[in-house]
Amino acid sequence: MRLLVTGANGFLGSQIVRQAIEAGMAVRATDKGMAPLVPVEHYCRADILDSSSLTPALNEVDVVIHAAGLAHVFDKPQAGTAPFRAVNEIGTANVAQAAAFSGVKHFVLVSSVSVYGPFTRGAYDETVPCHPEGPYAQSKYQAERRAIEIAETSGMRLTILRLATLYGEGDPGNVARLMRTIDRGRFIWVGDGSNRKSLLYRGDAARACLTVTHGPSEGIRTYNVSAPPCTMREVVEGLAHALGRHLPHWRVPAPLVLRLAQVAAQFTWGRGRLGSLHATTQKWLADDVYDAGKFHRTFDFQTQVALAEGLCREAAWYRDRTR
Repeated sequence: MRLLVTGANGFLGSQIVRQAIEAGMAVRATDKGMAPLVPVEHYCRADILDSSSLTPALNEVDVVIHAAGLAHVFDKPQAGTAPFRAVNEIGTANVAQAAAFSGVKHFVLVSSVSVYGPFTRGAYDETVPCHPEGPYAQSKYQAERRAIEIAETSGMRLTILRLATLYGEGDPGNVARLMRTIDRGRFIWVGDGSNRKSLLYRGDAARACLTVTHGPSEGIRTYNVSAPPCTMREVVEGLAHALGRHLPHWRVPAPLVLRLAQVAAQFTWGRGRLGSLHATTQKWLADDVYDAGKFHRTFDFQTQVALAEGLCREAAWYRDRTR
């Protein structure tokens, strides 16, 4: 089996390439950079927004894991103009169309549980309707739709993996933001931290992506992929312990913060940091839990890295680069 990984220099893509090489697979990698982050025999520089650049990389490929995409744009001015639709939706369509044209048998699309909405009421499985909110979530949902259309037309097998929030060494996302806040002594407890979250260590996410290349993959299938849920308190305390930092003993009541944030949003017309504080606080306090039982049963898959260990690995990586 000849495998192509797009976004091979990214947080997840580089780990997929590394694990595929260790497993002895015939791996090709593509990204926008001049050279691969993980040394690989076949590397092709390509841009998913330029369909013509993808053709050489797809020659004689059996399976594509499409891990390229745009996420984690936290700077406010940049976030407003971030090309989520171009990269995530149109880029996915370009790769899927080129893969189908090149005779690729199986297309694995790395998607996100964000397609369900900003939070959950209970544990969401794959039967729950999608209600994506915001440019990123909407672009990931539309990427799924475009890939499905191409797979239905071409007959190419399609597996969509809706990954929970990723974390681990080199994390560019929300867990890393929380870690830096704790490390700088700026963390404030809002609520009691009893709400639950679904997270996924990047090494386990990469294993999941490679697992589906060997398992049942006829037709079009969609799976949630996540570790067992944890509480927000476990995440915060795990990061603080790994960093050697103390957390404040006092807590701000959640209803008070929500009320103040609601007033701030009214006075700022929902603009700026104060304007978005209510939505941010709601998301912090809400459950964000996804049922990955279907994936576990289908592929006999279990995550291997426990939350505490994964957080320690991320914190150690961070420490090594901030000394």
